[in-house]
Amino acid sequence: MDRIKIGVVGCGDIAFRSYLPAIRGHADRVELVSTCDLDVARAEWAREEYGAQQTFSDADEMLAQANLDGVIILTPMVPHGPLAIAALEAGKHTYVEKVMAIELSQADHMVELAEQKGLVLACAPSTILLSAYQRVKELIDAGEIGHISFMHALGAHGGPARWDDYTSDPTWFYRPGGGPLFDLAVYPVQILTHLFGPVKRVTAFSGLALPELVMTAQEVRGQVLQVQVDDTTPMILDFGEATYQGKRSTSFATVEASYNMLSSRLPDMQFWGSQGALTAPQFMGDEVGLWHQGDSEWEIIHLPPTLYDRLGVAAGLPHWLDCIREGKQPINDGRHARHILEVLLSAQVSARTGQAVELKTTF
Repeated sequence: MDRIKIGVVGCGDIAFRSYLPAIRGHADRVELVSTCDLDVARAEWAREEYGAQQTFSDADEMLAQANLDGVIILTPMVPHGPLAIAALEAGKHTYVEKVMAIELSQADHMVELAEQKGLVLACAPSTILLSAYQRVKELIDAGEIGHISFMHALGAHGGPARWDDYTSDPTWFYRPGGGPLFDLAVYPVQILTHLFGPVKRVTAFSGLALPELVMTAQEVRGQVLQVQVDDTTPMILDFGEATYQGKRSTSFATVEASYNMLSSRLPDMQFWGSQGALTAPQFMGDEVGLWHQGDSEWEIIHLPPTLYDRLGVAAGLPHWLDCIREGKQPINDGRHARHILEVLLSAQVSARTGQAVELKTTF
């Protein structure tokens, strides 16, 4: 197969920090044909820096005019769904950054289109591909710490507005359709559902702790931001009953989503089982901690970096390319991403109503 021809929609921080360098690093397999951004200067900058052939300020024009096999969508979250639907309707394999959409109806349409047209739809994040979580999955599947009764995960940091080297305008993260629930909780929810299957029930609280903050990101440094979405959302996930040693047992997870965690010494993810415990990083990191009942100390496992580890946020790119070439479904496919979105939206409903929300769908 010739090199896969792709167009990138959205030329902000995540494109320049992660995806465009990853595309350049896989130039033997992928050709960057076009770049697109509402800010045409950024699209042109990306074209010149990474050797694309064309620049567009309108995604529909790119889809109509450029010779593409696939599209990578790296815009703010609100347009993810409509842009992905347009790409799939145009017959393009599609990779969309998290979250896949902000409405379930959009996600449903994306999944339907991809399946009808035989297209590869991959949805970030791709954290489950990283070596730490591959090892965690191996240990859990092997019963290394017995039945896992509860887990704790952090989907939290100080927020992009206070990320000093963030190179785009981060204010959209703090507007409707953004926030740490979609931006950060999506990571642990993806990992947990890969490890334990679909969530059965969600309970959450949510609120705005800091209505105003001074930004330190490069483009807006010193400006005062009025926050318009909840910045802290703790939730509990119920994975339902399972059979352990012939008896019914349950598994629960707590997930903390916030833009107000400036620093922490806690492991980002922890698992407690009937015979031991595990810790693992949520984002990047090579350290897995393993403790067995009766041990006096933890075993700390450091894993050699894989291709996916080196790519970090863009780890899903080569996986998506492999799936296109081989005609297979990605590990971060549309149906799984749709379930993750339903979990996050259900957390919003639970926080608003004060009631637990039951989920009936699977993936």
